[in-house]
Amino acid sequence: MTTPHRSLYSYGWDVLDTGVTAFIDQLQARNLNGITLASSYHAGKFLRPHARQGKVIFPEDGVVYFEPDARQYGELQPLPHSTPALRRVLDEVLDDGRVAVHGWTVLLHNSRLGQLHLDYVTRNAFGDPYLYSLCPSQPAVFDYAVSLCRDLSSQYPQLSSLVLETPGWLPYAHGYHHEFAQLRSNAWLDAQLGLCFCDACHHLGGQAGLDVAGLQQRIASRIDRYLRAPVDASSTQALHWLASDLLEDDTLRQYHQLHQARVTALVQHIRTALPASMQLTVIPTVQRPTAHCWTEGSDLKALAQVADRLEVPFYEPNADQVAADALDLLQRGIPADRIRAILRPGPPDLADGQQLDAALRALTALGITEFGFYNHGLLRPHLLDQLGQTLSSYTRNLS
Repeated sequence: MTTPHRSLYSYGWDVLDTGVTAFIDQLQARNLNGITLASSYHAGKFLRPHARQGKVIFPEDGVVYFEPDARQYGELQPLPHSTPALRRVLDEVLDDGRVAVHGWTVLLHNSRLGQLHLDYVTRNAFGDPYLYSLCPSQPAVFDYAVSLCRDLSSQYPQLSSLVLETPGWLPYAHGYHHEFAQLRSNAWLDAQLGLCFCDACHHLGGQAGLDVAGLQQRIASRIDRYLRAPVDASSTQALHWLASDLLEDDTLRQYHQLHQARVTALVQHIRTALPASMQLTVIPTVQRPTAHCWTEGSDLKALAQVADRLEVPFYEPNADQVAADALDLLQRGIPADRIRAILRPGPPDLADGQQLDAALRALTALGITEFGFYNHGLLRPHLLDQLGQTLSSYTRNLS
């Protein structure tokens, strides 16, 4: 009988800090059978509670953690990390051979490539570029994402799966460096500001018979009027505005559906580019709740059909809310065996071992039995130990 997926999200610098052999020893001691290792990642600022070197680390922006084959790519070329040791971690973990290895691949969240290729980034209704978000409607971006996954899978056929993050558009609010505003954000404003109107999106909309220019003008006008008004919508008001817009504006709804179809096509092309033996899972959103993923171009049901699984971040503060979000996926027609849950066993989520155990049991009761946990380097040592103890108790009680 195959042991269900129990994998820990990890960065190469954390593996190096511990040492590959010791790192895998710790995984197994904590009842984990996999590592979901970053193979392509974006910028950040990470506080590492148990690091021996570098308590605070700033990763290089928009690089890959392997040696890319330049012949596989077109105009957009992946940038390898400048430290050779970090480019070898994936090889060393695979060579160890004791746990399943999953390639955590950030696709279109890439400020570095965005700055180098401004023609290919998301542009809002005012034409402002979002450097951190490559637009999948752009053919060069689409081809880059497929090539990156093909390159990684061909060099590392031992990978159990590729885990795709950000195959679509990034939300407007995504913690960009020194992000400033002196007004409250809300779901309506963020959705309007996050919608892409670059030339490639105009072209796709035109091919579908949509008046994209008219839609862009309406969106820009409404945003501008709201920003100038001396009001702040409540979160409830903003959600109802958003729902009403989608009901009243057929072009807006169809434009979002067009974006969803584009992301689904990208994932389908990636699936075709991978060996049949390698699974493809998709993280459909970087937002809460999961149902809000449509603003990123994710169609949950369609993605579950073209990929092997959805790997869903159930980043909620308690087990009840984790279960509610999972139930919503099931009610949207996503089979439980196509859902893999990501849980955060520490602040701001399930820091209490009892809540983590309750979340595992609630998901299991819904038929979801595969779990990833986020993130090795960010968790205090006692929380990693608590994760291992909770998994041991959970597994024992299942048998």
